[in-house]
Amino acid sequence: MNYIHKLNRFIYNLAVDFRYGAFLGGVKKTKYLHKGANDTANSDYKVLPHLFSSIVEPHDVLVDVGCGKGRVLNWWLSNYREHKIYGIELDPEIAEQTRKRLKRYPKVEIICGDVCEKLPEDANIFYLFNPFDGRIMAAFRAALIGLAIRGGRPLKVLYYNPIHADVFLGNPRFTVTPVTLPPQFHKALLFTVSGKD
Repeated sequence: MNYIHKLNRFIYNLAVDFRYGAFLGGVKKTKYLHKGANDTANSDYKVLPHLFSSIVEPHDVLVDVGCGKGRVLNWWLSNYREHKIYGIELDPEIAEQTRKRLKRYPKVEIICGDVCEKLPEDANIFYLFNPFDGRIMAAFRAALIGLAIRGGRPLKVLYYNPIHADVFLGNPRFTVTPVTLPPQFHKALLFTVSGKD
């Protein structure tokens, strides 16, 4: 990626970030490595239309798993403002900063805690940008299956940079569809979780 392209991307991300109250760039080291959490990083705004434009329907409830500072939440507010939106974040400090920044948006709720224990019952689309290790991903998979069965409906999991995709692959409850993205972005997979017991 050349310097001009990187600069243009930075300026674009900065402009959208500030529309929602603060610059969100950079990586924040996690204090929760012992709990399986990865460092807090941000998705690039430019990849998000490629990820979501063909899967979000009018009544979907969106969850950013490991939402961090909330860049995906910002983009959802720009594009799906009428949807219920959740961000789940393990780090209380980051969760509170994100909650305060987005408090004027009543359809956004920031949940602090372990995603495996805090899945919103009304949610049906989950986004992950590699927020935790394989052990937690396996527990998350089990929590998703439970939610799908309780709700009696399928769920969608959009996994960007799917380092721990093997946790889902081969499980009969999950079907996988590769997401076609331009070459400058990470890979992405869309998993559908069956709601049938």
